[in-house]
Amino acid sequence: MGFLKIFLSLLVNALSSLLLFYCVMSWFVPPDFPLRRWLDGFMNQFLDPIRRFMPSIGMFDLSPIILMLILQLLQRFVNRL
Repeated sequence: MGFLKIFLSLLVNALSSLLLFYCVMSWFVPPDFPLRRWLDGFMNQFLDPIRRFMPSIGMFDLSPIILMLILQLLQRFVNRL
């Protein structure tokens, strides 16, 4: 059980870090930059299901915030194992 807890914790932390990096890159790096294209494709796998159920709020995309909240809840769950 210890290995599973550590693995899940590392996975959630890695996804949280990638999400933060994705958000910062979306502000400063042009969309045709290769690393940004890869990161967009990877993170959209997690963000698109949230975007389908969330109403749009003008030009603001709140799906990264929702995903971060989900990841934080998952981290709390893993810590209680």
